[in-house]
Amino acid sequence: MEPTTRTVSIVSKPYRPDSAAARLLSRLFRYQATPVVIGAILLALVAALFVPKTFTPASLTAILVPAGITGVAAIGQTLVIQQKGIDLSVGGVMTLAAVTSGMLAAAGTGMPVVLLVVAALSVGAGLLNGLLVTRVHITPLLATLASNSLIIGVVWTVSNGQANLAPDGLRQIASGSFLGFPMIAWIAVLLAVTVATVVSRTLFGRRFTAAGSSPAAALAGGVNVGGYILSSYVLAGVFGGLAGLLLAGYAGQTNYDLGVNYMLPVIAAVVIGGASLSGGKGSVIATLIGCLILSLVVQMVLTLGAPASTQLLVQSVVLALAAGIRLFPWSRLSFWRRWGRS
Repeated sequence: MEPTTRTVSIVSKPYRPDSAAARLLSRLFRYQATPVVIGAILLALVAALFVPKTFTPASLTAILVPAGITGVAAIGQTLVIQQKGIDLSVGGVMTLAAVTSGMLAAAGTGMPVVLLVVAALSVGAGLLNGLLVTRVHITPLLATLASNSLIIGVVWTVSNGQANLAPDGLRQIASGSFLGFPMIAWIAVLLAVTVATVVSRTLFGRRFTAAGSSPAAALAGGVNVGGYILSSYVLAGVFGGLAGLLLAGYAGQTNYDLGVNYMLPVIAAVVIGGASLSGGKGSVIATLIGCLILSLVVQMVLTLGAPASTQLLVQSVVLALAAGIRLFPWSRLSFWRRWGRS
């Protein structure tokens, strides 16, 4: 009599944490903004304990206004990075919008015309970047860096390096407040929530995310990947132009290098927010909180007596730390495994 053999199939089940705390943590960390929110809360506690002057009314304005301006530009940068790209022309677009508004205001142009001209130029700048990437097939890094130099050169040539006052309407909006918080911060929050809703709740947003996560699969599914990449650069141009207008209104005047120094903080905020440079992963809400963290760190350092010239250094250090934390192989630590099963 021949022995019978029995086949046993082993199906691996996904790991589910046993403890209630681990389950709660697992649910919370499904949201990309969760680690950034926790980091912002911890940083605020540190500032309150060791640098309490950081939270005076004047300091709060100095935190929220730059965070809001950076956040508006960083919304567009997040969309570009979700499509596996990068936009290094954000400083040039911000400067272009600011200087154009000042020149038109000096010529007596009404505010509606100023907004239309700036919108057209911002869309044009984003369209240029998008076409260079999608049609000419230039690497995004080189394409946007070249267009940034071109934009700054054009601004310098046309304005002849002269400064102008920002339009009165922009100055009123940028200097205004609502419920005790700067209007610029409210505008940034409103835009971030709107974009996050569109990306997560609409067909356009779902296809946009799919095009960035897996272009090959999206193409196989009939998604126009090139069109979504192009749209991301156009949107980045629009948000960069809007950030330039807010910056001009807050500064009160415009000059040829007004937005040049914003390139690093915009990219740093997106990285702090956890967006993946490989595409797909990105959250404008997390990016906005990243802007807040970056601005808070800078203000803490300035409150401790450091000169304003250290801002770029501080931003660079924060960017390096954020990148290091994200790249660290946390999952390999036995501590996290034991804690998850406790």
